[in-house]
Amino acid sequence: MANKKSLKASGVLASLLYIVIGALLLIFPGDALNWAMTIAGIVFVVFGALELLKKNWVGGVVSLVIGIVILVLGWTIAWIVLLVLGIMIAVKGAIALIDVLKSKEKGLLRILFPCLTIICGLFLAFGNAAEVVVMIGAILIILDGVFGLIASLKK
Repeated sequence: MANKKSLKASGVLASLLYIVIGALLLIFPGDALNWAMTIAGIVFVVFGALELLKKNWVGGVVSLVIGIVILVLGWTIAWIVLLVLGIMIAVKGAIALIDVLKSKEKGLLRILFPCLTIICGLFLAFGNAAEVVVMIGAILIILDGVFGLIASLKK
């Protein structure tokens, strides 16, 4: 019986933690990204140093370089990746739209999806998509926490 109560308490605690983390990510999406980049950089640097202490020179140096690059150039690299990815998605949407317009079947949904793909690609490339992605993730984390809390309380 104590084990069942313990499982219920840990489920409730984990669900509440999800809700709190999701709310913080939703309220502070830009800061969350900054923290995530900084933490990732620090983790790579620490891991690299530990690998060097174990005399794993290649793994240690690679991890150190990745960590330093993330800490120093993190947002520049992220911006370049988002720009390239967004342009590729927009081009894919444009090609799909051309294909739909050339075809004989031109339903609303067949035209709508390529247009949305183009818009999403352009938004990713030239908008503030990173924060939007964090906010969407935050909403999903909150929902996961709420559903987990409901399931835990039913036990």
